[in-house]
Amino acid sequence: MKRPSFTSIMALLALLISIANTFNQTGHAQGVPQASTGSAFTYQGRLDNNGAPANGAYDFEFALFNDATAGSQVGSTISLSNVSVVNGVFTVQLDFGNLFWQQQTHLEVRVRSSGAGSFTTLTPRQPVTAAPVASALPGVFTNQSNQFVGVGRNTKITGNEVFGINADFGVSGNSYGGMYVNTVSGNGRPFYGYATGGVPRAWTTFNQADSAWELHAITRRLLQVRENSIAQPSDANGLVKAGVVATCSSTSPTIVNSFVAIDGSPPPILISWDTSSNACEIDFGFNIVQRYHTAAANSLNPRLAVCLAATSTSLLCKRFRLDGTQENGNITVLIY
Repeated sequence: MKRPSFTSIMALLALLISIANTFNQTGHAQGVPQASTGSAFTYQGRLDNNGAPANGAYDFEFALFNDATAGSQVGSTISLSNVSVVNGVFTVQLDFGNLFWQQQTHLEVRVRSSGAGSFTTLTPRQPVTAAPVASALPGVFTNQSNQFVGVGRNTKITGNEVFGINADFGVSGNSYGGMYVNTVSGNGRPFYGYATGGVPRAWTTFNQADSAWELHAITRRLLQVRENSIAQPSDANGLVKAGVVATCSSTSPTIVNSFVAIDGSPPPILISWDTSSNACEIDFGFNIVQRYHTAAANSLNPRLAVCLAATSTSLLCKRFRLDGTQENGNITVLIY
């Protein structure tokens, strides 16, 4: 049987992508997540056999190239068998993956009668033109050779910038410009991470349980920013872990003011009078054995305050006059 010759092909490439997102005035995403559109597209072509529309079953091969006539193949070859051609028209689904990013590609088609002989390469290659979805992203600029993606601007602020946003609105100090990372789950932890050599090194995340922003490095949390404080793990260095202003009194020891800046749920600071030591005992509620502390007397007149470890979480503190006489009064103690 003589192998058919194929003399012409007309191709139409259509890629339809629909994106629908609804937001309310506060910026929270509404509705349920939409299914992924994937990377497959519909290819419809016309095949003639000796100048007449072809009919029957045919095998096809599809391949992408980075040049109209020469160049190199991009990605893998897609092979489809027993494709029905009716009055010269055929329709197939092709999925090369995301190979169209910032490069012009050309589609090469090879064909044969189903199961018969070798493939005939049809010419010319068909250019894969811009998809309609491209016009749905106004203000987005990409420069692959310069490694830069911009939203609202097409130049870098610094030579090292690879992604930038320009908020071209508002002149008052209360005009915001930025973006949110929204997780579907209310308990999700949106994060921004840093990696070198493909290995995670550090990241920031929002901890829903503690209503706090956190900075992590490698395997541990380094810093936690809450609504009214900045905190660290109790065994970390760098910040004051706790502070207290207390009335050190044998009759009515009292906490005047205090804070605990360790992450998680900070314990309360408690005070009592220890009769055996004739000192007020201040319990900070976390391990302070490896921590430094300072103590000072709150007074316009020269006074002294000293503290010594009592337990793993508490200090025994006293206040003195300069002549060494112990007295009641306010003291300030800081734990580092």
